[in-house]
Amino acid sequence: MPRPESSPLCIAPHDVDIESQIERMGELVRRMLTSVRMPHDSSLTTSQLAVLCYLEKRAVRVGTLATAVGAAQNTTSEVVARLERVGLVRKEKDPEDQRAVLVSATERGLQALRERRAALRSVHRMILQALCVEDRKRFIDASEQLVELTEKARKAMAGTSILPRNGA
Repeated sequence: MPRPESSPLCIAPHDVDIESQIERMGELVRRMLTSVRMPHDSSLTTSQLAVLCYLEKRAVRVGTLATAVGAAQNTTSEVVARLERVGLVRKEKDPEDQRAVLVSATERGLQALRERRAALRSVHRMILQALCVEDRKRFIDASEQLVELTEKARKAMAGTSILPRNGA
C-alpha cells in the first residue's frame, strides 16, 4: 500500500502523542547503546562514549569538549579524568598556549571506539534483517528524516532558554 507523503499536516496533534513516541525512541536507543557492551569497555558510560567519539578526530580543550557533548565543564573534566585513568584519553599542554591543556583519544581509546561501533553494527544488522526490504527502507528513511529534523530543531533552539544547558 503506498504511503502518503509526509508533511506536518498529515498527523493531527491529538492523533499521536509525538513527544511520548520520541522520548520512548530515545530511551530505546540509550538502552540499546548501553546493552551492547564489549568485555573491556563494560564500564564505559554514555557520557564517556560521547567524549571518545568527539575526540576521535581532534584534540580539544575541556571547555570545548563540554560544549560539544552538552555537559558542564566540571562534569566533563571528571569524565576525562576517568578515561585518562584507564588509558583511553591523554592530556597534553596546548602548544599554542602552554597554560591550557588539550585532551585527545589514545590509540587504545580509538580501538575501543572501533570495537564498540562494530558491535553496534552487528546489532543494527540484526534489527534491520527482521524487517522486510520495504519496511527496512521506510525505517531508514524515517530515521534519517528524524535525525535531520532533530538537528534543525536543535540549531533553531540554540541560544534560547528552550534548550536545557549543561546536560540538565
